[in-house]
Amino acid sequence: MGDKQIDINSLTYLDNYTNDISKRERLYPLFERVFGIHTSTLRDFSNKGLWNDKYIPFTFFDGDRAVANVSAFPLSMNINGKFINCYGIQSVMTDQDYRSKGLMKRLFQMMLDEMNSLYEGAILFTNSPELYTPYGFKTIKQYYFKKKLKLNKFKPESSLLKLDPLIELEHLEIINKVFDKKQPLSNVFAPISYLKCLYFNFYNPWIYEKLFFIEEIETILVFEVSDGILKIFDVMGENMPSLEILCSYIPYDFHSIEFYFHPDMFDVVDGEVIEYQTQNKLMVRGSFDLENQRLMMPLTAEF
Repeated sequence: MGDKQIDINSLTYLDNYTNDISKRERLYPLFERVFGIHTSTLRDFSNKGLWNDKYIPFTFFDGDRAVANVSAFPLSMNINGKFINCYGIQSVMTDQDYRSKGLMKRLFQMMLDEMNSLYEGAILFTNSPELYTPYGFKTIKQYYFKKKLKLNKFKPESSLLKLDPLIELEHLEIINKVFDKKQPLSNVFAPISYLKCLYFNFYNPWIYEKLFFIEEIETILVFEVSDGILKIFDVMGENMPSLEILCSYIPYDFHSIEFYFHPDMFDVVDGEVIEYQTQNKLMVRGSFDLENQRLMMPLTAEF
């Protein structure tokens, strides 16, 4: 299959067509062939109004068939207290029959040439970092933070609402409303405009089952308690609650907290810093220096 003869000049190149639904749906089968993401899932995502209208695909088509693609989208960041105009790179995929033809190299460079003139930096996740280092990307180690805690005084009258935004429209509206006013999760390293990433992560059961809303403080909390450890993955609210207040709404016993982001907003100055082990590596390209930072991209914003 891989030795199929391809006439590169016969392929059609299209970009920035995400809001043309008929063209966009021609891309869906490539997701299924490469990543196993069913076309029905992508249609459901689109029909629910969750598709990112700022998503920019760069695609080669053979007739009506998408055969290679890389996509970019705006991803503004708060890095060391400064707003950085970044973009994310995702959906890097080539049909098996069209690999080793130089298609992705051409597409990726075309995407970089266009996006780098508009943005200060780029971010991607990959389990093959060696593919991106030639383009100036650097792998950034990620760290989570662990702290022992003895302040859990649960408020039994509190309401911790399990969110189900793919089913309950009201819950999706809660997320949209809170996200529209939310504070950055960290002043060290945190995404700002990642709502569409969160939307797509709704389809990840591991994240979806951890979405909760605390009505009294109008805060969305993404968490779990396992083996006596409270694991916090994201906190979204206009006013970041103190750690003591936040913990008072958790109806489970725990003796330690793990923060899967930099916890500077919670005044965590001591505790253990642990390297986060994952095959999906964070890579960045830009003038900002992150190599010696202790940071982590929230899993809700991973793409």
